[in-house]
Amino acid sequence: MKETYLSRDFRETAAQRFSSHAKELNAFFDTRLNALLAENADESKEKQYHLKRQILPGIAAYETLQRVMPKEEALQIVHGYVERLARTSHKQLAILLLIPGLYRLVPGVFVKSTRSVFGPAAGFDSKELQVGNGIWRVDMMKCPYHDTCVAYGCPELCCCFCDSDDISYTGLHPKLIWHRTKTLGRGDDRCDFCMKIMK
Repeated sequence: MKETYLSRDFRETAAQRFSSHAKELNAFFDTRLNALLAENADESKEKQYHLKRQILPGIAAYETLQRVMPKEEALQIVHGYVERLARTSHKQLAILLLIPGLYRLVPGVFVKSTRSVFGPAAGFDSKELQVGNGIWRVDMMKCPYHDTCVAYGCPELCCCFCDSDDISYTGLHPKLIWHRTKTLGRGDDRCDFCMKIMK
């Protein structure tokens, strides 16, 4: 499998902080990731996108780091990987939204991506509460990030991915409001997503 940002960042940590064990850590990471991929090989193409890009490399990195540090520290390290990508994404989106009027398209883009990339085929289950007229408001009732982390005994890891949404989308543009009070990954019964244009 090609390298993801998570596998690259993990290898960097192994090289910088555990140079004498880097070879073994990389080998353990690769073996674990390959096992996870094999166990999930029958999942849909849409779900594989999320599993391969983020979820499974995240689990493999988290488990591998726990061999050389406490669990809490391993979680913080993986959180840092995800957070760094989210901050980059936020910066890029904010620059893009400097184009006059482009912000008006954002809620509509969220509607489309929820129906495709974050749809039922990928293991998500969302209830559309309000879409259109500059508002995207959905309750996500089921999420493969949460379900997979729970299935592999690391529900706490899901918070990294929940937090990345907030980092990526909060304060993108003065006329856009990102709002969420609950997430499945933080132990709630749903993720109550909302992106709207300020009137």
